[in-house]
Amino acid sequence: MVAVQPLISGFEVVGKLENILVSSKGRVKHLDLSTAEGDYSIEVAKSLTTLPIKELQPGCRLKIAGMKKYEIHQDQLKYKAYSIELITPAHPVAPTTKASKSTAQILVCQGSSCRKQGSNACRLLRSELNAQGVGDQVDIKITGCLKQCKQAPNLIVMPGRNRYSRVRSAQIPNIVKRHFSN
Repeated sequence: MVAVQPLISGFEVVGKLENILVSSKGRVKHLDLSTAEGDYSIEVAKSLTTLPIKELQPGCRLKIAGMKKYEIHQDQLKYKAYSIELITPAHPVAPTTKASKSTAQILVCQGSSCRKQGSNACRLLRSELNAQGVGDQVDIKITGCLKQCKQAPNLIVMPGRNRYSRVRSAQIPNIVKRHFSN
C-alpha cells in the first residue's frame, strides 16, 4: 500500500473580507476572502489568539499568509492562515431605520460537515441574489451546526423556515427564484 502525501506550500493573499466565522468562545475560526483572482475560504490557525475581532468586519482589506494544502482525495485546496494583517478597516455603515431593515434571511450552516460539502454556498447565494435584483433585501447569516450533518450542506430560508438539505450549486438559482422573485 502506498501512502499519498498532500502537496503543501505557502501562500500570501490580499483581499476583501466577505464573511467571518467566530466560535461560541469568541475565537475566529474561518474567513472568506475575495480577491481579483478569486475567492478564498481560509481556516484560521488556533495559534492566532490575538486577532482584533472588533476590527475584522466584512469589507475590510486583509493580508493573509499561511499554508495551502492540496487534498488529493477530496480534490480541493485547503488554506490555513498563520498571519493576518489588517490593511484597511471596513467603511462604517450608516445605521438603517427599522422600516428598511430586511426580514428575509438565508441561514447557512457552517458546521464542519456543511463547510466541507458546500463551502462556497454563501458566495453563490450572494451572487444569485444580486443577479435576481434582491441582494439588498435578503441577509445571509452564517450559523453553527443545524444538526443535520448527514444531509450536508444545509440552509434555511426565512421567513417560513424552509429547510434545504444536500444543496448543490445548481440548485441555488431555483431556491432564490422560488422565495425571492417578484
